[in-house]
Amino acid sequence: MDVSRFEQLIHRLEAVAARNPSGYRARVAAVALLGFVILAVVLGMALLMVGALAGVVLMLFKGGGAVALIALKLGKALILLALPLWLLLKTSFRMLLARFPAPEGLEIKREDAPRLFERLDDMQRRMDGPTFHHVLLVDQLNAAVVQHPRLGLFGWNRHYLILGLPLLQTLDEDEALAVVAHEYGHLAGDHGRFGAFIYRLRGAWGQMQSMAQSWDDWGSRLVARLFDWYAPWFNAYSFVMARANEYQADRSSAELVGAPAAARALQRVGIAARFEAQDFWPGIDRLARLQAEPPSALSGEWRRALSSLDEARACSYRDEVLQESTGYGDTHPSLNDRLRALGEAPSPVLPVIGTTAAERWLGDALPRLAGVLDARWRDDVRTRWQERNSYLAERLQQLQALRENGERSVEDEWTLLQLTAELEPDADRRPAIEALLARAPDHLAARFALGDLKLDADDAGGIDDIEAVMQADADAILAGCETIWRWLRTRDPVRADLYRERWERRQAHLAGVQHEMDTLDPKCELGRHDLSPETEADIVRAVLPHVDRLARVFLLRRPIAADPRARAYVLAFDMTRRWLRSEEALGKLARTLAAADYPVSLHVVPLGAKAFRGWRKRIRALGVDALPLDSGN
Repeated sequence: MDVSRFEQLIHRLEAVAARNPSGYRARVAAVALLGFVILAVVLGMALLMVGALAGVVLMLFKGGGAVALIALKLGKALILLALPLWLLLKTSFRMLLARFPAPEGLEIKREDAPRLFERLDDMQRRMDGPTFHHVLLVDQLNAAVVQHPRLGLFGWNRHYLILGLPLLQTLDEDEALAVVAHEYGHLAGDHGRFGAFIYRLRGAWGQMQSMAQSWDDWGSRLVARLFDWYAPWFNAYSFVMARANEYQADRSSAELVGAPAAARALQRVGIAARFEAQDFWPGIDRLARLQAEPPSALSGEWRRALSSLDEARACSYRDEVLQESTGYGDTHPSLNDRLRALGEAPSPVLPVIGTTAAERWLGDALPRLAGVLDARWRDDVRTRWQERNSYLAERLQQLQALRENGERSVEDEWTLLQLTAELEPDADRRPAIEALLARAPDHLAARFALGDLKLDADDAGGIDDIEAVMQADADAILAGCETIWRWLRTRDPVRADLYRERWERRQAHLAGVQHEMDTLDPKCELGRHDLSPETEADIVRAVLPHVDRLARVFLLRRPIAADPRARAYVLAFDMTRRWLRSEEALGKLARTLAAADYPVSLHVVPLGAKAFRGWRKRIRALGVDALPLDSGN
């Protein structure tokens, strides 16, 4: 289901839910039931066929002559189905009893944080919900309540509370409890048993669909396709209920700590998320240029960075979040809508926090717990950090060399601009880009960069620049539409939707092109290749290790109907030793050749295989010569 159909369906269901709430709930229940029916049908078919196979075996041993003859004929057909049946049966049980991975984090014990557990006990009592089996501390700006089912869709859940240390360092105690209470509201079922069941089922289906992508046998691929069809429909039908649940969860947190604290928490989290993405992580990346080892204490870096966030910048971030409108990419409503539902206005100035939730809840254990998390993070990123440090050092040398070169070509100027953007992101690059465009008006990458900078400066003229690039180069459409949509979505949502739709059309077109390139129809059109002699020589060198088994090799171009500009190539071969030209031997050599390292993407075709035997005549008609396998040097 594409994005447009998904949103249109949700629109219709929103109207149904407003007009007839019970009717909407009945539809959600029916779609949820359909998922279990699909599972039951898959399992039932597998069990039925296994039972039939067992019945045939029994008839063979116990039946008379005529019965045994019938059983023998049926048995031949069922024996052919034995492996697919086994795979389908195995997948069915795997699906129903799937073991989802448990959440990971640093376990917090009651003796580590008595104040935290005191507040959690009070919350559980007042909200009348289940207890937590585990409380985990992580190094993310987030908090979550996770139900971990030990029996797949059958449940038998263990309940996890996941607390992000950066989040606890950002909020005071009541604000942090408001965030936890919101998440706990889903678990406690404050939106009713049916709503809580659907909430859990959405999570289970999402995990199931994700797991199914890694299943690679025949039965699993069949079931994965069923999931890919069903899961988007279930998500769409339950979306309206899930969004209503988010509002209810906000009300639950307000009842626990008060609406003002809940509203402050929502605003602080929005500010912190913007600050993290735009200031904190870019600052950590700049550190990678200065030092070969990652910081010893990420939590300390977050505290220091957060303390440097002044009131004006915090308000600017908060205003950016307030400009966002509620969409369909997430069940969470926008900050504006959530505050309005709580009956709270945005705070002109958020009060300074004296004692953070991290200090209040974790107390004397905070340094030890933070130290363990910091050490884990440092060990996880050390290799990537050192690679990044080496890369940035090389780029810095390249930047300095270009600056010292007084006579630079157009491409050197563009490389200099790219290096400046990467290594000195705060530098004003617009004058240099405009100078480059004055020298080379048709430089599309520079014009796109200029349009992007204009939009960053709130200059709508940047749209014209990016539009000109998209008209000249279709490959820029995805990036261009995304850039313009991001700028327009809070300023002109209707126009923004036009760019989103254009992005979707381009994405669908590219998917069609890629599908045509990934599949090879034996009846496809063939032609002479248009690769350079150097590229052809590289392909020859890639097949030379197998030259003793190759009689002839042909390199062909395959036109792509969906996009005449696309290039797809075929390597067709004949084997030596006629007595070894079995389908199995041909297939094995084709797979070996396909695994070689080629300078272009190509399909490998054995000309002796049944499906491609007509290709020899077609290649002769094209007048294509075999590749010179004796001259690969």
